Amino acid sequence: MRLIPMALALAAFTACSSGKQECGPEECAPYCEQQGSATSEEATEPTEDREAAEPAPAATPAGLTTFESDLISPILEDIRGGVRPFDDQGIGICKGKRDCDQYLGTDVGELPPGDYILKAELRVPKTGAAHQWKVEVATSCETTRKTGNGTSSSTSNQSREYDVRYAGEDRGYRLMPLRTIQSPSPGGARKCTYTITAPDPDGDKVYKGSWSTPDAD
Repeated sequence: MRLIPMALALAAFTACSSGKQECGPEECAPYCEQQGSATSEEATEPTEDREAAEPAPAATPAGLTTFESDLISPILEDIRGGVRPFDDQGIGICKGKRDCDQYLGTDVGELPPGDYILKAELRVPKTGAAHQWKVEVATSCETTRKTGNGTSSSTSNQSREYDVRYAGEDRGYRLMPLRTIQSPSPGGARKCTYTITAPDPDGDKVYKGSWSTPDAD
């Protein structure tokens, strides 16, 4: 085995370890190989800790892909909305004989002389089989009549169920007129209430209102 002089070995080791000199002389090879090996080991340290710190991608509902979730989410949101008024004037009393010429509100008190209607314009989910979506409309009117002995009163109740469906983005499904109203009312003064019951995934929603008309006599 050939021995490397001490001075040469020290110089070779210093040059290689500082990185200022590449391995050249044969005598330096053992030291340069050793240094290169150490440098190589440092470059290949595991990166598990760094990778573990990176956040995992968010999971989509029910194992759906992001593409599927983007398609289905608007449909689910629409269904969860149930049947509801198309806008803030969707349900209530209007001035007019057949159409809503002027929206008055839900609880309108005693109506001035004229013709009026009860109407509903509803936003209905796009999804659903035939007869899937229904609303129930009920009215109750108490009529007070003048008699020879004073007054008498009677109550009239009406209820009907309607199939409703999606009508578009620019308008709702229209139930109009649900009831025609004349003021003053022949046959006696009337005080009426109405309810419109609409299906909703969290339970039926009930919309209420009232009107009254004086006696025509």
